[in-house]
Amino acid sequence: MCVLIVGASAQAGPAIEIGEDAFNFGRISQHAVVSHRFTISSVGDDTLRITKIVTGCFCTKAPLEDSVLAPGEQTTLELFFSTKSFRGYVNKTAYLETNIGEAKEYIKISSELLPQPDTIMPIHLSPARLDVSQFKPKPRTKARFYIHNKDSVDYQITLIDHADHVFDVKLPEIVKAHDSAWGGIIVHDDAIKTEFEHSLTFEINDANRTRYTLPVKCMYRVKK
Repeated sequence: MCVLIVGASAQAGPAIEIGEDAFNFGRISQHAVVSHRFTISSVGDDTLRITKIVTGCFCTKAPLEDSVLAPGEQTTLELFFSTKSFRGYVNKTAYLETNIGEAKEYIKISSELLPQPDTIMPIHLSPARLDVSQFKPKPRTKARFYIHNKDSVDYQITLIDHADHVFDVKLPEIVKAHDSAWGGIIVHDDAIKTEFEHSLTFEINDANRTRYTLPVKCMYRVKK
């Protein structure tokens, strides 16, 4: 969904366009951090100023790359959600205040938090979280996980979202019934010596287009 807020006309004054105003993480394990990037564009004929971001709770953070956008410029708002001990269906909303007026611009995330991910049909992931933390001088650039299909039908796997500025993702095209297939990530060279918590999200082609999100964490603790 594309949200467009304008003044008296499409060209008069500041205006904001959010590439999408909602994201569904699907099924996630507890006690992890996941993320999604929202694109914000200045589409008016005057400077757009994002004056305030309110996330609503301490479990959600939304750092903004740039709060002042000239006409035609874009920025990224990355929303981080800490799953903590939540369980079941969880929805979170953040909003932006701008110099357009008193109206607030909302972004939303939804998820299903799983206390025991390996008991959920039809797919479960092992491990339920990826850790590419750096503790040794030799860089750790890759991590592998397995997608286990416990159902009696094959499932197609489609990558929906990932932190493409930090790592690349490899996924199988199909996981056959009662079988497993592996996927993996490769951390970018310029991210190896950084600390981050991000995620990847994929979807299966069941009736509900069920999504699964795998948290990815990196700490940098290499001793010189």
